Amino acid sequence: MARVMITMPDDFLREVDEVAAEEHRSRSELIREAIRVYFETRGRRRGSLLDKPNVQWALRVQEEASKKLEGSGWDGASEIRRWRGKI
Repeated sequence: MARVMITMPDDFLREVDEVAAEEHRSRSELIREAIRVYFETRGRRRGSLLDKPNVQWALRVQEEASKKLEGSGWDGASEIRRWRGKI
């Protein structure tokens, strides 16, 4: 993996470090994620998880399930808790 040196104002770096600590991430991981999000918003999703066929399939399944369950009173969190109890 290549290394890159960047310069930023001290107060900005402190904010980056605070967010990284809150999310239990390294500074580098947070900055990589920020760049990935920037690329995705600019339409540069090359190599993105969203481009993988299995992720596309899962998103379609989730969308279809959401439509079927809309207004049914189904609670996903309760369902997860129920399944976790079986493991």
